[in-house]
Amino acid sequence: MIEIALVAQVVLWLAALWFFMANRQASIFHPVTAYLGFHALVFVLRPILASVYGFDSSWAYMQFQPSPEIFVRTLAVSSLAMICFVTTCLYVGRGVVTFGNQSAPEFTAQERSALVITTLMFLPIVAFSIYATRNGIAGQNVNGTYVMTNSTGYLNDAQHFVIPLLCAWLVVTRFHWLNLIPSTLYIGYRAWFGWSRWTILLFFLMVVMAYCWYYRRKWMPVWFIALAIPVLLLFNLLGHNREALKSYFMGQGLKTVDYDAGMSASDKLKRRFDTQDYANFDFLSYVVWLVPEKSGAYSYGLQYLQLLTEPIPRILWGGKPVGPPVKTGVDLYAYANFNGLTVSMAGDGWVTGGWIGVIIVLSLSGALLGRFHCSFWKHVDERLFCILYMVGGAMVPQWYRDGGVVSIAKFLFFCLVPILTWVGVKWCLGPKMVPGYTILLPPDTRLRLLQSRERCAAKILPGER
Repeated sequence: MIEIALVAQVVLWLAALWFFMANRQASIFHPVTAYLGFHALVFVLRPILASVYGFDSSWAYMQFQPSPEIFVRTLAVSSLAMICFVTTCLYVGRGVVTFGNQSAPEFTAQERSALVITTLMFLPIVAFSIYATRNGIAGQNVNGTYVMTNSTGYLNDAQHFVIPLLCAWLVVTRFHWLNLIPSTLYIGYRAWFGWSRWTILLFFLMVVMAYCWYYRRKWMPVWFIALAIPVLLLFNLLGHNREALKSYFMGQGLKTVDYDAGMSASDKLKRRFDTQDYANFDFLSYVVWLVPEKSGAYSYGLQYLQLLTEPIPRILWGGKPVGPPVKTGVDLYAYANFNGLTVSMAGDGWVTGGWIGVIIVLSLSGALLGRFHCSFWKHVDERLFCILYMVGGAMVPQWYRDGGVVSIAKFLFFCLVPILTWVGVKWCLGPKMVPGYTILLPPDTRLRLLQSRERCAAKILPGER
């Protein structure tokens, strides 16, 4: 039964890919591109590895083992999620996918000056955030949620403001090679810090999209794959040991996992790649098993109410609820060790309302992202708008992986605020528009425009009374 379901999973993904390409909407900028890649990795490849090579480290971590029925049901849930998302996103996001102006966009002096001012505004905030987190972050685990006790998330994550600024400078300076210096410093710092390693991948995706838009390409050039390889190797290294590079620069050597030379090829493969980085299928199988048979209820979308309480710093509200302010019968930590794991967008739909919840959540999410995609191509020559879209578009894989809206809302806040500030500063530097009025004058009326009210009152032409 599992073998047949795995074959069906592959066939459905290939059919969705063919439908996407045949729809003539496909490009690096489409949200479906990232979703199909995400689905292929975590819901097609991962279950095959789990079934054929016995990848089960995540289930061992959770202390949970799915039955064959749950395994197959999980595949079905993920496929339904893919179908709903791809269909609605393509339908709502359809439009003319072409660049209006084939030449590279030119930024005005006003836009460059506004970017300089914006950068100077945010650099002290970024520097202070890095300084404040230099010794780590103290906190405690409360029902599976890490709660900070000596700081606030706004201060800790303010250093992420630098990501969109780096991308903006790459585009404005036509990807000049000197941009390698701040970009390398940023990646080096994230690697040394160890945590939030997803920001390295998201920054790379942001740069890829910006490069393709600037040079009017729908897909990234092949040579970008050569750049992706070291990024993925660094990501994998930090996954095995978050302190790897920090230990190396402190003279303790590069500490990595010691692979046993006596292992078989399959065992080596399992030990190297059986990680939680792309184990959303494993996590989803537990969610499908838990809800609603064990939980006895769905969440019915009440988890989204956390958006109302999450923006308030805990340092200002000591009694702020941990997680959603309204508790439901769904407790992901009741039957397994789910600390640090994510439900994915498909799992969030299942928690919301089972099969119906998957259809509603994935369809609405696909429609929302499709609408933004349609707006992007309508305004593809508007420079700041396109940068805003690409910065936000690079964040959507995090949404696919985490599910819900709280996590993606945090990422979007710290990535979009600098670009929105750039737009605001540009407006302040530019000419201001004043309200205009239309007045219908009777025939033979003589009109004279004066410079001030005083002159208007003093100079009245004869015959105009």
